[in-house]
Amino acid sequence: MNILIIDENEVARRHLFWALRKKHDLHEAATREEALQTLSRLTPDAVLMELLEERDADESAGIALVEQMLGEADPPSIIIITRSGREEVASRLLRKGVVDVFTKPVRPEEIQVVLGRVERLRELGRVAPEADPPSAAPPPKSLRGAAAVRDGGISQDALGIVGVDRQMQHMLEQVRRIAPTPVSVLITGETGTGKEILAQAIHRLSGRAPQRMVPLNCAVLSENLAEDELFGHEKGAFTGAVDRRKGKFESANKGTLFLDEIGDLGLRLQAKFLRVLQEHTFERLGGNLPISTDFRLISATHRDLGQMTQEGTFREDLMYRIDVVSFHIPPLRERRGDLKLLSGHFLTEFAEVFARPEPLSFSKEVMAFLYDYHWPGNVRELRHFVERAVALSDGPVIGPEVLPDTFSPVVVGDSLVPGEGTFDTMVKKYKRQLLIEALETTGNKKIQAAQLLGISKSYLFKMIKQLSVPG
Repeated sequence: MNILIIDENEVARRHLFWALRKKHDLHEAATREEALQTLSRLTPDAVLMELLEERDADESAGIALVEQMLGEADPPSIIIITRSGREEVASRLLRKGVVDVFTKPVRPEEIQVVLGRVERLRELGRVAPEADPPSAAPPPKSLRGAAAVRDGGISQDALGIVGVDRQMQHMLEQVRRIAPTPVSVLITGETGTGKEILAQAIHRLSGRAPQRMVPLNCAVLSENLAEDELFGHEKGAFTGAVDRRKGKFESANKGTLFLDEIGDLGLRLQAKFLRVLQEHTFERLGGNLPISTDFRLISATHRDLGQMTQEGTFREDLMYRIDVVSFHIPPLRERRGDLKLLSGHFLTEFAEVFARPEPLSFSKEVMAFLYDYHWPGNVRELRHFVERAVALSDGPVIGPEVLPDTFSPVVVGDSLVPGEGTFDTMVKKYKRQLLIEALETTGNKKIQAAQLLGISKSYLFKMIKQLSVPG
């Protein structure tokens, strides 16, 4: 791999250089200015970066450089080396997407282990490129079922999650680290991204796996029903309470409690829930006997809890309790490199469900649709699409006849005429027209245009270049 080492301390920099020189192509920079000059002519696979410089006491400039590198269309895998007592900065950088953070003194052998994992993950990431997608093929059996986490990388099937996208691989590596701990976890992401699947993976990899993971979707219940579901009730607690009933707090004892859409809890219930988390005891509705409980809490939401705390609709002290470690699952439109693997995974699943004897695959035209569609329903919508496609198809290669009627690559204007040219040509014209209109609407502000289209800025820049969009 091409590796850039950034460290103003020449002794430390050369120490890493000599330790890594046999396996990698190395480049050095003593300052951020030198690093930027190197980055202007080189695209490294990984960056080893000492965060603190004497002239950057608060580390803000170093963090800005990290953010700049991570914002590139093909960002390097970044490994940070910093001094002790910087756990807050380390946590912030891990959330932004750095691969790992080491505290001084660091041994080169530890760095080599992480670099080996980075190299394997980068090789996996080349399996499904965004551009010119090939037809999907069913994945090997090693991607099915549930197995275990292996050293040097995460088994896809161990977590029930399929993907080679760098963001996902980094997140899964962090899952492997925190799953055995008792810390509370908050999972954020849009609807359909797989938050409950990730919660199940954390539970399976924890010491509480022999016990239950007890789920509750807070969004589908009124506050009174949610309270009853959580606390349970005694016989006669209210009209219709003809028997004693255990709640989720009691059922999840020694196991895991998963609260989906926790942002939908009302403020009164938030206060009662906070007390349970603090005291590890509760009382059933209509009862006065304290009941002890010991559960690991995993919460999920598609809402912005930080904004809700500012608006006063979510308690700040509760957010600190539930958000000890957080994971954000990116939407499917931001991990298009996983589309081939995911669609192949679902093809295999539904070929078995519908008892199809032959391996199934999508045609090039259908794969073009998969890569160009914005997937507002995320992985859940993709799974439903594949299920429908398998049900409607006859042969082993599934063609564009299975595409839903809601997708129609027709734009008003002279740039595209329905039925003119091949499917691929029409899709490219449609994409180009969308990009032009989005840029015109936003005054050629590309980040706003990407947000308007619901795609990542790196994908927008890539399409502008590929489709020769002016501006």
